[in-house]
Amino acid sequence: MNKNRQSGGPSAPDMRKLSDALALAQKGDLGRAVTLFEQATRGAGLTPQIAGFGRDLHAAVGNAAFGRQRYDDALSAFERARLCDPHHPGILLNIGNTLFRMAAYDRAAGMLEQARSLHPASPDTLLSLSAALFQLGRLAEAERLARQAAALAPNAPAVWFNLGTALKGQDKLAAAAEAYRRALRIAPGNPTATVGLIQTKQRSCDWSSFDDDAVALDSIASQGVPVQASMMLSHRVSARSLLAAARAHAQTIRSKPVRLKTKPGRTGVATIAYLSNDFRQHPVAQLLAEVLALHDRSRFRVLAYSYGPDDDSVERRRIRQGVDRFIDIDSLTAEEAAETMRRDGVDILIDLKGYTGHPRPHILAARPAPVQVQFLGYPGTMGAPWIDYIVADPVSLPPELESGFTEAVARMPRCFLPRDRRHGVPPPPPRPACGLPADGFVLACFNNAYKITPEIWAVWMALLHKIPDAVLWLAHATAEAERNLLQAAQSAGIAADRVVFAPWAPTLNDHLSRLQNADLMLDTLHYGAHTTASDALWVGLPLVTCPGRTLQSRIAASLLHTAGLPDFATESLPQYESAVLHWANNRAGLDAVRKRLRAERNGGPLFGMNAYTRLLDQALLTMLERQRQGKPPTTFTVAG
Repeated sequence: MNKNRQSGGPSAPDMRKLSDALALAQKGDLGRAVTLFEQATRGAGLTPQIAGFGRDLHAAVGNAAFGRQRYDDALSAFERARLCDPHHPGILLNIGNTLFRMAAYDRAAGMLEQARSLHPASPDTLLSLSAALFQLGRLAEAERLARQAAALAPNAPAVWFNLGTALKGQDKLAAAAEAYRRALRIAPGNPTATVGLIQTKQRSCDWSSFDDDAVALDSIASQGVPVQASMMLSHRVSARSLLAAARAHAQTIRSKPVRLKTKPGRTGVATIAYLSNDFRQHPVAQLLAEVLALHDRSRFRVLAYSYGPDDDSVERRRIRQGVDRFIDIDSLTAEEAAETMRRDGVDILIDLKGYTGHPRPHILAARPAPVQVQFLGYPGTMGAPWIDYIVADPVSLPPELESGFTEAVARMPRCFLPRDRRHGVPPPPPRPACGLPADGFVLACFNNAYKITPEIWAVWMALLHKIPDAVLWLAHATAEAERNLLQAAQSAGIAADRVVFAPWAPTLNDHLSRLQNADLMLDTLHYGAHTTASDALWVGLPLVTCPGRTLQSRIAASLLHTAGLPDFATESLPQYESAVLHWANNRAGLDAVRKRLRAERNGGPLFGMNAYTRLLDQALLTMLERQRQGKPPTTFTVAG
């Protein structure tokens, strides 16, 4: 009998099994090699050589699982490798990268910090840690580490892409553009760097090579390159290409669905849950809060799962007050969050993020609910098999556009955009307090500057030429964007003082107050106004829009149709220009429209949230009833 085992100490490993394990590993039979290795070393003390073999064997298994997007298996294998060699920086890096792919960014950053402490000059570790810190919103740290990685590996395009992304996140747009260009000089045509550069140019209102950029984006998207489709919504990209990009991006998200049993029909209360990181001072919260409180509690229990910051805002308090339970899942992994939802018995999970900033689609990919819906936050398809429905309406997503969506369409009979009516309309300040002339015709656009494109800008400049007393009132933008817009105005023969930038409004009430000083709101083209259009109509300010062939371009038109103002939704840019000129020359008529909007604010169809919520309730019940009957999701329109 082995004396070590007799005395309670570690035994010697079974060298024959170790030899067989090595032979299997060399043949690529990693599963059997791991089994033999664990049998050979169970209870045994490991020499550095044997421990190294075990580390490399488990790491090979982890790498194979990682390549197949089986991240749970990869993490388990890397953790076993770590047991063999607890301080190997490469293993810690692999664990950190796996946690990153699982969207466990906080845990990933902690593991990558450990790897960096062991190998401070590893560009791979610096690159991965920079990416994790970016996801956690620690942008300055992400930039610093990305710069260190670039200094160590200046010929690696990925380090320049990461640096560009960290800079863009801080609105350091000129430096971000240069970083992306540096990546493209190393790897010409790199799709992620190309998309990053074009988005940076859009945020800068840099329209140089705009047409070529549109061709490049459409080509990248149509080829199914896995770049985020959300980065393409504001450019001239076809719905077909946006669908291809969304599908490719969805395929990068590991789907490990749990097969949920079809629930029998019952008359009890269904559990619906909203998922977002925008339960704070954010447009989504400002639109949705009242609806949460109005859901029929005889039919629904309403939950909110939050993974965003607690800003102690009015909006966050209203969300908390409007739901039956508010659950913070910020610290949970995707699988942990999904399991929490399963335990809570969620019947319908409603995602409010899509692919917009800091989403967590990995949670939905784990299929925590029998019915999963995307709503409100993302105006496009997610291209994902784990999203069953999108909520829309006949104007924003008519039948002829359904081919651009993988989701079944749940159509409301009116505009699908809700509104929290608990925000009043404070009296407006004097125009000069807003930097506006006391008299004259104020054309306003408070859409983000990246939505402004040269086609619509040309129309706006023509309008300023034809309406001599008009000024263009825009939302505050980055320094680069404001400078480029003023230069574009001057190139069009418009004096710089006829373009006015409104500073950031600290609260929604501040914004609603000043918005009343505009005479007419102007919409952008490819990615139109959504919340900003709702804000305008709420204060009695009509807008002119030109809907296109994509959902993100049609929501203002939907709002106008529900408000009884379909003529403000035009069919071409010449009609758009003519409509604005008509109202500029008929200011008494425009004032009558504004008075009507204000009079119908509380009683009209656009902001009738009680009726709206009953329709939404019916849509959700229809989805759930189909699922309980074992039927697949299908497009339908709510009667009303």
